[in-house]
Amino acid sequence: ELESLTASQLRDSIASGMATAIVPFGSIEHHSPHLPLGADALVADAVGLAVANRLDALLVPSFRVGCATQHAVLAGTLSLSMETIGDLGWGIAHGLARDGVRVIAFVSTHGGNLEPLAAAAAQLSEALPTCVVSAPRGDLGPTPGAHSGEWLTSVMLALRPELVRIDEAAPELAGELVRASAERGREHLERFVASIAAQVPVPSG
Repeated sequence: ELESLTASQLRDSIASGMATAIVPFGSIEHHSPHLPLGADALVADAVGLAVANRLDALLVPSFRVGCATQHAVLAGTLSLSMETIGDLGWGIAHGLARDGVRVIAFVSTHGGNLEPLAAAAAQLSEALPTCVVSAPRGDLGPTPGAHSGEWLTSVMLALRPELVRIDEAAPELAGELVRASAERGREHLERFVASIAAQVPVPSG
């Protein structure tokens, strides 16, 4: 993980072949009362770590606040503009490229970040001649369900069950949440992580 390395350790890691960096993006936003406001950010931590481990890549600390304008009027939501998300991507990518990273993957667990990150990745791949930047989308499966629904609830049951309060869920989610379980959450995470890892370009050279 980047934040635990010294500058010399980072240089040594890159010199010895660690050419890829994973940059997770999450969100702090309103959810159904059974889930914490930071659910997307907590999932970003886990997904970023899993992808980095799978690819033997450098893990950049997660960006916990994302673009959540669709939830901006609801309690607990913190939101950045699409332009700011894109600017964050630009700043981080330039720093990583300067240090010798050749592949950068922006990984988001919140839908509102996907468009600005994809746009930034495309522009950065042209602007940085020594670096390929991508924003792979994770596979949620054929039936991802509602916001705060079975997918996210199951994933949170797998990662942080102590933060899930099923009995406090919004009534409209009751039917969907009957299927929620930690086992399904682990399956969702594996599918999501594997699909992202498969899309990250292989460093050249």
